Amino acid sequence: MLFRSKVDHFDMIADEPTDLGGNDEGPRPVSMLLAALGACTGITLRMYTERKDWPLEGVEVELFHERKRVDEYDGELPEGAKGLFDYIKMKVTIDGKELDEAQMERIGVIAGKCPVHRILSNPIVIDTSIEKRD
Repeated sequence: MLFRSKVDHFDMIADEPTDLGGNDEGPRPVSMLLAALGACTGITLRMYTERKDWPLEGVEVELFHERKRVDEYDGELPEGAKGLFDYIKMKVTIDGKELDEAQMERIGVIAGKCPVHRILSNPIVIDTSIEKRD
């Protein structure tokens, strides 16, 4: 069964792989979330470097998600983390031979400021309503 969502004026589909009971006819919902984060990061970096007139030639963003156990993780934990937490690894590759070290450092800061990154990093309220179609 495909799951459809309407976002802006786009009809989106999602599915799960066959080993999870889906038909593998669309991306998994978590993959769509990661794609949103990657796209937003790339767009934010492009817009920022264009405003600064920096020689950015391209951006590639790779993302990976997993659930990790607090007691098996040796990095900085989110506040209040207990048991399991969501871990997203984001690798940003920049094409820009003429970018200097200071510019690259600033790009690293700006990568964490895209709107989707901010949404995922802050407390969030999801106000859900359920309606029955007649």
